[in-house]
Amino acid sequence: MKSKSPVQNILLIFLSIFSCVVHAQDKNLFKTDVDQARKPWTNTDFYNDPSNFQFALVSDNTGGSREGVFDLAMDKLNLMMPEFVLSIGDLIEGYTENREQINKEWEEFNLMVEKLKMPFFYLPGNHDITNTVMQEEWEKRYGRRYYNFTYKDVLFIILDSNDDDDHNITEAQTSYALKAIEENQNVKWTFVLVHHPIWKYDTGRRFEKIEEALSTRKHTVLAGHEHHYQHIERKKSNYYVLGTTGGGSRLRGNKFGEFDHIVWMTMTDNGPIMANLRLDGILTHDISNEETQGMAKALLENTAFENLVLTNSGEKFINGTVYFRFQNTSDVPLELDLSFLHHHQVDIIPSKEKIRLIPGEERIVEITLESKEPLAYEDLGFLQYYWKIGYEGEANTDFYLDGNADFSILPSSPEYFKPSIPKFIKNTQVTVDQPFPVLMSNLSVNGTYVDPESLSDAIPIAETSNLELVLTNAKGQSTTVATKYYEKTSFLKGIRIKNIVPGLSYTYHEGAWSGASFFANQPALKKGLTHDFLVSDIADNEDNFGIRYKGYIQIPENGLYYFRCRADDVGTLKIHDTLICADGTQENRDNDISGVGPVGAVALKKGMHPVEIDFYENQGGERLRFYYKKSEETEWNFMELDDFFRTEK
Repeated sequence: MKSKSPVQNILLIFLSIFSCVVHAQDKNLFKTDVDQARKPWTNTDFYNDPSNFQFALVSDNTGGSREGVFDLAMDKLNLMMPEFVLSIGDLIEGYTENREQINKEWEEFNLMVEKLKMPFFYLPGNHDITNTVMQEEWEKRYGRRYYNFTYKDVLFIILDSNDDDDHNITEAQTSYALKAIEENQNVKWTFVLVHHPIWKYDTGRRFEKIEEALSTRKHTVLAGHEHHYQHIERKKSNYYVLGTTGGGSRLRGNKFGEFDHIVWMTMTDNGPIMANLRLDGILTHDISNEETQGMAKALLENTAFENLVLTNSGEKFINGTVYFRFQNTSDVPLELDLSFLHHHQVDIIPSKEKIRLIPGEERIVEITLESKEPLAYEDLGFLQYYWKIGYEGEANTDFYLDGNADFSILPSSPEYFKPSIPKFIKNTQVTVDQPFPVLMSNLSVNGTYVDPESLSDAIPIAETSNLELVLTNAKGQSTTVATKYYEKTSFLKGIRIKNIVPGLSYTYHEGAWSGASFFANQPALKKGLTHDFLVSDIADNEDNFGIRYKGYIQIPENGLYYFRCRADDVGTLKIHDTLICADGTQENRDNDISGVGPVGAVALKKGMHPVEIDFYENQGGERLRFYYKKSEETEWNFMELDDFFRTEK
């Protein structure tokens, strides 16, 4: 006889519980000796509908795990007694191929879970199945990485968002989810659980297909991964990104969505009622929402403390001015306190500043710096200050940020040129978009000063030019000189290629990274044709490998094209043997790419252009993606390999 799976056994337990609850519902369940019309209680029905139930969810335990938090959550769940507990992934630290270490981490985690008096449902996060070894260990313990079950006429679909190297779901898993939805047409509610909030990712419309299948039924979607709680209304349904249950968090508070919690879900005939049980309190389901996220964004933007330092001329410091720019992009008045610490050599005037910004207001704050005698800049050190930013009103007393910051007493470099990518074909319009209107912009183009009054308009540039910018104030103080070299570039002509097919040819190499010479020094172990940038589909190893792609990029029309590389660990794009963009998390990148950023531009004629793409993986996750656009103002477009790249038969 075939043995039942762990999920089947759990479902049998649920059915037994359900049967007992149904039989317990009896007309004589409540008895009293009060027989008069007026009674010392309300006429509300007892909340004991046998079809209703309560369950709990826990979120990320790892990604900077804080010892003892998840274990405490298990104890508190036993006090609350939900009917079952669902996880949202990232249960162990992972990111290793050492089976002994993996076993140790699962044993430690399961010791905490074993304390529960109710079933616990596993869901894989990126920390849990980082690589094929961890995936094998998961399947050895828990069988399936994605599955579904129903309980009291409610469908639960558990998905695995780690099916490729870019937080996605495969076609096979998509088909599985669609089948589960089709086979459970008449359930009263559907829950979809997935570790990554993949509605924010480009899934090639795979998740959108699941959403379309859910569009005619009542449903809720829950995810984690971001360690930042948020309630979102999407497609007329509730979507949630959960916070943490012990994972890394700055714990800045409720409205920031940064707290440790258990989700308490009560399923009723009218849908789920959700509450967030902080391990030190109870929160409503929308405690952090789109409105509070906008308010949090305004706070966080101001904590960048956008400032500019202007000082006297000469080699030594005598006086200066610090300009801070603050802006309230929220709909609630914002309050800000600055308090500078004493500096032994420089007087700070004023040393304290308190401002109030109404919604939409922008304010420039000036802090004067004076020394009693000329001082060498290298001897000045830092200006340190305490800050607090929050919102007006009693309802927002806990909605604030505070901390300490500092900056060097050195004249700033005003990097305020637009466009930021300094390449053009025939001509371009350059603007100086500096955000301090109290300052004067002094601009020169190839050594010739531009009338400051004309800087409100764009400056036409028709030839390769060198621009220099200095900001000054009425006190005769100034910034350093910021330079920008705008290069007039020519079109690269396309070439004629016969017998082309979608895709790129590739060679696969293994070994330790040695910069751009890696591919010349390490022999190709295999080669072939690929139709996507999922490097793990090609690689035989988890770490220490490289892939070189060759072929052509198909350009539909003449233009200046902006390309963006995104890679983990190293990725580069060459067109006509010219390095266009490079990205990487590897610290020891080769000098050949260290001077090139993740965004670059090139003028291309319509047609085919030879490309060479290099990718290298050191360890950890692997990722290779490319994007393009035709102006700085437009959004980036994701480049599917088969849509843009070609190779010869």
